[in-house]
Amino acid sequence: MGITVPFCDTPGQSVVIGLLAGAIGGAVGLLVGLQPLGVAVVAGMLALVGELAGHLLRGDQQFRDAVQQVRGGWE
Repeated sequence: MGITVPFCDTPGQSVVIGLLAGAIGGAVGLLVGLQPLGVAVVAGMLALVGELAGHLLRGDQQFRDAVQQVRGGWE
């Protein structure tokens, strides 16, 4: 069986986390004087961590299936 990539079942969560990550990344960037690329990197890292944390806290089935698929290898 090949790898499948379904659409996200939690688009609202992604929107909220993306907006918060952008706002927090922008604020951090302004406070420490980062260039735009640095702000984008901070916001991206915050979004990635936020998405993973959100899925872990919710324990949704799609995330569990994705983790199992990765642990099972690329068949």
